[in-house]
Amino acid sequence: MSTQPSFFKTFSGEYRKLLSIQLFAWVIAIVVIAAGWVKPLGSIDLDRLLQVIAVLIGFGAVLVGAMLFKKKLEAVKTSGTAVREKLEAYAKAARLQWNLLIGASLFSLFSYFMVGNWAFAALGLTFLAVYGALNPFKQKVMLQLRLSEADVAGL
Repeated sequence: MSTQPSFFKTFSGEYRKLLSIQLFAWVIAIVVIAAGWVKPLGSIDLDRLLQVIAVLIGFGAVLVGAMLFKKKLEAVKTSGTAVREKLEAYAKAARLQWNLLIGASLFSLFSYFMVGNWAFAALGLTFLAVYGALNPFKQKVMLQLRLSEADVAGL
């Protein structure tokens, strides 16, 4: 008899996989650029332009992601849907927020490869730190959705 893994275990596993992939990509990028295996292609003008774009994309991703997540979370909490449906809606909202942060981090990674400026590495790793704070562990999700242990028993 095969049992299905819990929602929380599956969801946390997905989060950890995405975080691991991002960390791995950043470590590789930093090693490759720092070791000089790949020479940056961009000029100072491109560096300045990418700095402005990366900051705008990054702050936009953080702000829009947080606002959309909060809006969707409030809608889920007030809906009269079943617990499983609330959890699925929460997961969908969290994935949207994650994807915005991952996109900002990837743009910073691309910019770092293009010009080799350590500011892009710092910015991208900052986005990873924000992403790291979004860890969807069970108690946090339950608190955000105002669910009790009885509500999530058996999920």
